[in-house]
Amino acid sequence: MLTTDNLINDLLAIGGEDALTTEASQLAAASVDGQTPPAIVQPATAEEAATFLKYANDKGLKVSIRGGGVHSGIGNRVEKLDLVLSTARLATITEYSPADLMVGVQAGVKLADLRAELAKNGQFLPIETTGEAAGATIGGIIAANNSGPFRLAYGPARDWLIGVKFALADGTLAKGGGRVVKNVAGFDMMKLFIGTLGTLGLIHEMNFKLLPFPAATSTLVIGFADFAAASQLALKSIEAGTFPSALTILDRGAAKELGLPERPATLLIAVRNTALALERQIRDLTRLCKEAGVASPEIQADATAQDSLWAQVTNFGYRKDPGQNIVLKISTLADHSAALLEQAHAVAGRLGMEAQLLSHTGHGTSWLTAEYADEAKAFEFIKDLTGWAERGGGSVAAERLPLSLKERLGDIWGSALSEGELKLMRGIKEKLDPNRTLNPGRYVAGI
Repeated sequence: MLTTDNLINDLLAIGGEDALTTEASQLAAASVDGQTPPAIVQPATAEEAATFLKYANDKGLKVSIRGGGVHSGIGNRVEKLDLVLSTARLATITEYSPADLMVGVQAGVKLADLRAELAKNGQFLPIETTGEAAGATIGGIIAANNSGPFRLAYGPARDWLIGVKFALADGTLAKGGGRVVKNVAGFDMMKLFIGTLGTLGLIHEMNFKLLPFPAATSTLVIGFADFAAASQLALKSIEAGTFPSALTILDRGAAKELGLPERPATLLIAVRNTALALERQIRDLTRLCKEAGVASPEIQADATAQDSLWAQVTNFGYRKDPGQNIVLKISTLADHSAALLEQAHAVAGRLGMEAQLLSHTGHGTSWLTAEYADEAKAFEFIKDLTGWAERGGGSVAAERLPLSLKERLGDIWGSALSEGELKLMRGIKEKLDPNRTLNPGRYVAGI
């Protein structure tokens, strides 16, 4: 049996003191689902990371990969935790070509730091995430497949990823894609790793396409008497060809949390374009408001104020201490957002709970937070809402849950996938990580 002392000595032999952490407070901070690792390794190179993974795989150890730790609570409870592999020292911008609108980064680069570097050349990477201010890393964002309100305009993170380099559990180093768009042949390995929560391998380096900053931006804030009217205008703005960049409906509680007037429903519309085109978009949207019989929108033109507002929208649900607070990520058809908001409030009211919701109507992703005093009622709330979403072709994933509630749910991903889909996913896990070294049990159906 491998003792802790032997484990530490073996890890020191691989990476030296700079690559190993055994300090108690750091180990506690890296705990996953109540399990504290005996050590954290911080490789400085891809080769060193691969060596650590191979060692763990050969010894039968279970490894959790950690970036900023922001999304470490997503997923089912990991079956076992013997070692944490941190990407803190894999944090270099490996290549940046402003003329080619391309950047290469290691997994541990923080999104906030990358934004600042790209902004020097008037460029940005159009991906968003909860927890950016808390240190979310690029690797963690890709592993969690996070997106935000501007997915409507730019698509998910996978649309901007053009190349990855990764290490498998057995120490194999491989890559997919490259540094230009038209270079992919055969099976698209890089897309396979997106959103798998570190259960298939360590993505240690990525290449992305970039965009120049939009010339002009505005945000329209519109109040409504109910969710249905807000949803109708949101969908109408798409049908009418006004090309909104983001569409988000807030309930009263979410609006209050974001410092906006408390109304039954609030619709936020972001538009990004050239100055002349932006004026046309605002005129068209104002006309749609008039036709719908609602007050003219409040228009925010200050870029700093807009950035602050949309950052709060993106980070909704991660602003509170986890405590007895649940955060659900709900996917539905875009035209089901009003029904979802109404259903969630009806169920919460029946159970004596208070819920706050916002819905990115344009792409069908909604976020819900709710505090609870009675775990049995919180469990019933999640199961009821999950059943409702799945009957309509959607899904519910518990993004943040206290451990006791996570264990009570069993599988936080619901049951939206078919047996055929699950068989395929289990087969991929078996091929790439047959010893279940990486985050065992964390993914869908305990994969």
